[in-house]
Amino acid sequence: MKALHDLTDQQLAILGVVWTRGEPTANEIHQALEPTAGLARGTVGTMLHRLERQGILQHRTDGREFRYRAAVSREAVMAARLHGLVGGLFGGDLTAMVSFAVSTSDAGKGDLEKLRKLLDAHAAKKGRR
Repeated sequence: MKALHDLTDQQLAILGVVWTRGEPTANEIHQALEPTAGLARGTVGTMLHRLERQGILQHRTDGREFRYRAAVSREAVMAARLHGLVGGLFGGDLTAMVSFAVSTSDAGKGDLEKLRKLLDAHAAKKGRR
């Protein structure tokens, strides 16, 4: 299987359609992406074939069409992308990544309070083990 942290933006867009719609056809995926990504129908078909060959998508036959479904979860892709980001840009230092994100964004008081609650809940969960 292709490393999930190496997926391109176009591949992620295809996966997003599949995750949202369940088992769309290639045409349905193309129609969903065409307005924003401008991908040709043939390009979408090629990408679907490659994603399937890499073990990221699967298909089933429905009449004369293939219906695609994800072989990986959104959470697995998010985790892989996050690990790649933390490892690649921040040398594995999660604290540095969070610090950078907070200091370079327009995080409001509500965002910071949510982060505090998440950290407190995580610390409490870790303390119980």
